[in-house]
Amino acid sequence: MPGAAAVALMLACAWPLTAMAQSAGKTLGGDAPAKGGKMMTRDELRTCLQEQQAQAVQVAELEKRRAEIAAEADAVRQQKDAVQAEREAFAAMATQVQAFKEKVKAHGERVALYNERTQAFKENPPRGADAERERGQLQAEGESVTQADAAIKAEAAQWTAKVEPARAALTEHTQAQQAAANAAIERNRVFNEAVKAQEDQLAAWKQRCGNRPYREADEKAIRAEK
Repeated sequence: MPGAAAVALMLACAWPLTAMAQSAGKTLGGDAPAKGGKMMTRDELRTCLQEQQAQAVQVAELEKRRAEIAAEADAVRQQKDAVQAEREAFAAMATQVQAFKEKVKAHGERVALYNERTQAFKENPPRGADAERERGQLQAEGESVTQADAAIKAEAAQWTAKVEPARAALTEHTQAQQAAANAAIERNRVFNEAVKAQEDQLAAWKQRCGNRPYREADEKAIRAEK
């Protein structure tokens, strides 16, 4: 078993070899050099470092765009929810309008019946007390029909004032939401293409630069140039 002095001597002799191995074995990608990888020249290393910095800027820009696209997708979802709520409110209004239409139909049938009774009274009027009673009933019904007709027309005007603007607004908001969704889909498609292109660039850089060994002395000299 060697003594302490011998061990120290062995370590002292081994250190330069280890340092040389580290110097020759370092890669920009951080992995072990690819088998058969040719040592980069200083000019090649300089170019690869510049490309690495450019890629770091691209990645940062893509991450910023990713956050923007995510925020846009959230906004589109919120807009879609708002339009859906508006659509449901309009559907509820349409149900009320349908109920009003049934009321109009019933009123029309009442008016028709009143007109038939009035015509019959004119064509074949009863005599005596029956005539007075029938005339009184027709007069009361006529006044009631007139009041109901006025109320129907007033309510119809209210529904027209509410329904048409609501319909127009829903149409406008639906179209705007669809346009925003289509724009978000297109921007996401373009973004995915940019990500794929950056990934391809990174793969090519890794093959050309990242997996090749270089000398640390060259790296220090390049960085000293700045």
